[in-house]
This record gives sequence, C-alpha cells and structure tokens, in this order.
Amino acid sequence: MAQTIGINMSIRFPPFVQRLFFLAAAAALILALWSAMVAIRFVPENLLPGPAAVMQAGWQEAVSGRLLVSTEISMLRLCSGFAIGAAIGVVLGILMGLAPVVRMALAPIVELLRTIPPLAWIPLAIIWFGIGEASKLFLIALTAFIPIVIATDRGVKQIDPVLMRAARSLDVPSHRMMTGVVLKAAMPDIATGLRLGWTLSFAILVGAEMIAADAGIGHMLMRAMNVGRFDIVILGILFLGVLSIATDAILTFLIARFLLHWHMGSDKEVQ
Repeated sequence: MAQTIGINMSIRFPPFVQRLFFLAAAAALILALWSAMVAIRFVPENLLPGPAAVMQAGWQEAVSGRLLVSTEISMLRLCSGFAIGAAIGVVLGILMGLAPVVRMALAPIVELLRTIPPLAWIPLAIIWFGIGEASKLFLIALTAFIPIVIATDRGVKQIDPVLMRAARSLDVPSHRMMTGVVLKAAMPDIATGLRLGWTLSFAILVGAEMIAADAGIGHMLMRAMNVGRFDIVILGILFLGVLSIATDAILTFLIARFLLHWHMGSDKEVQ
C-alpha cells in the first residue's frame, strides 16, 4: 500500500538564532536609513557623517587604544556600582519580604526613591562626593538598588507559606533556610530585578560620565561633541548600543547558569 510521506518544510530555529536574525535585520534597516539620510543630505554632512566616516573613526579610536581604555574605565565603574547596589538591594529586599515591620519602615522610602529619575541625583552626587569615582559609584548603586530591592521583596512575599512551614517543621537551620528556601524560591524575581537594574545602571553611567567625569565612554562622547567630531559621537552611540546588548546577554547567561540552573525553564525566567 502506497504511503504518502508529508514533509514539514517549516524550519524552527533556536530562540538565540532568531534573536540574532532580528538584530541583524534591525541593524541593516538602520544602516539603510542612515545611508539614505546622508545621500539626500537630510542634515549637513558635517553633522551626520556617513557609515564609512564613522567606521574610519572607529578604526582610529580602536588602533590608538582610546576606545579600549574608555571601555575598561566605564565597565569597571558599572560593575563596581552595580555590585554594591545589588548586594544592598537583595539584603534589604529579603528583610522587607520576611519582616512586615521592616517593610512598613522601608517601603515608603523605596517608593519615593523609585519615583525620582536617576539623573536628578547628579547635582547632589557631585555636591556630596565631588566629581571623582565616589559620585559615579553612588549614582550607579542607587539606580541598581531600586528595581532589585523591589523585585526581591516581591519574590520573598510570594513564597508559599507551606514551604516555609515545612522547612521549620524539619528544624532547618536559619542559614540553610535562607539559602536553600528563601533565596531559591525568590531567585526568578531577583533575576528579573538584576537585569532591570543593570539596564538602568548602564543608562545612568553614561549620563554621569557626560556631566562629571574625566574618562570613560560618556566623557569620550562629550569631548568629541565639544570639538565637533560628530563621527566619534555617532561611533560612541552605536558602540554603547552594542555594548549594552552584549553585556545584557552575558548577564542573562550568568544568571541562568549560576543562579537559576536548578530551575526548570531558567532560560525563560530571565527574559
């Protein structure tokens, strides 16, 4: 008996490949629009250099080492400030989630801080800490702290009370209760807060470096603008976009690999 074999011609690519495809398509579209704007002289060429001029500027900055040095300085600031804000946010978030008294005391303060745009803190940061590293670390840590403490508090509050009672009935030590029950149960929410905190910290880093810094990518942008090097300005903007995407992907991988490796579908929890 003849059998008809149906062949499904549709191909399903992994999510990572799909994201790369859409990123490449978006980059191609931006490049096409950019080239068209330069060709029709939508704005003067000295204010909107073409892709070739920006690529040449990027090569010069890379070969000279200036781009690498600026990137190293900015990333060191970002990682240091983010680590401080994340540590404080997770600790206070756990305390708020476990102790209603602590939540009553801190929730209004956190809510007030949440409504204030991070850039609004720049003048006070300069007055309090000067234009040195301390002001940048303060701004980054504060910016990262807000979403992380909120997400951690939410994750701890949503822990199933039955799970907590079961752990207590088994006489689980306090430190094991914290690491084996509370942190693990709240980790998906904490992971979401970490990613959001990282994204917001990246934005405040550039703003702080543009206003009060003598090195870094933001400072490179301001210096280029002041001397009319708009090719370097555009280079810096594009480089920041690529760097933001790359670092977010790295953070997502690290979270899934080390914080959510035990969780089913951990690659989806931090999307």
